[in-house]
Amino acid sequence: MTSTFTPNKNIEKPAYNSYVDDWNTPVNADWDIIDRGFGGTHTVSLTNTNVTLTQDQCQNVHILLTGVLTGNVTVNFPSGVSGFYIVDNVTTGAFTVTLASAGAGPLAVTAVQDANTFIWSDGTDVYLADNAPVTAGTGIAISGTTIALQTPVTAANGGTGSTTYSNGQLLIGNTAGGLTKANLTAGSNITITNGDGTITIASSGGGGSGPGNAFAVSYIVVGI
Repeated sequence: MTSTFTPNKNIEKPAYNSYVDDWNTPVNADWDIIDRGFGGTHTVSLTNTNVTLTQDQCQNVHILLTGVLTGNVTVNFPSGVSGFYIVDNVTTGAFTVTLASAGAGPLAVTAVQDANTFIWSDGTDVYLADNAPVTAGTGIAISGTTIALQTPVTAANGGTGSTTYSNGQLLIGNTAGGLTKANLTAGSNITITNGDGTITIASSGGGGSGPGNAFAVSYIVVGI
């Protein structure tokens, strides 16, 4: 009888009465495969050509991607072989590495540069191994793998609630607990000039004489 092999890591299962005097041969080889499954590394050098990994290469839990990318590439894991992998993408070059399955399933994962991506391949598709949903908190927006502040940031979250301002506008607290954009209102014998990042307040005459009655105040308005 001949040996059989496991479908994913290709571990040999000797047939009965085989390897009678050299049983250590399959046992030692199998333990080497198991060891690689927990801590082995296979290095793949990439440029602009797609690569399909072999079953033996995928006995390693750590797939190290190196090289200078000159185009987008896909790294295919073998069809029909299941397993989880830590893919370490240390490539350079402004291109994308996609992790897919040679089983031609529609699901794939992007291997982010300078990061480790934990994936699971079921022999048909490739998934993020840890893709539990992340719930956005107040003032936070989540789109795919991007987490960002919702804009404009509200006053309740430390922002201003506005993104644009006109010349001379100030942020004034209101009874609702927020901020309102407003311009200063000139009183009697006062002129207000709203400039680009400045407010000039001056006397317009009446009630005094001489240059001592004229003054100017400039404010720089900064908002989030």
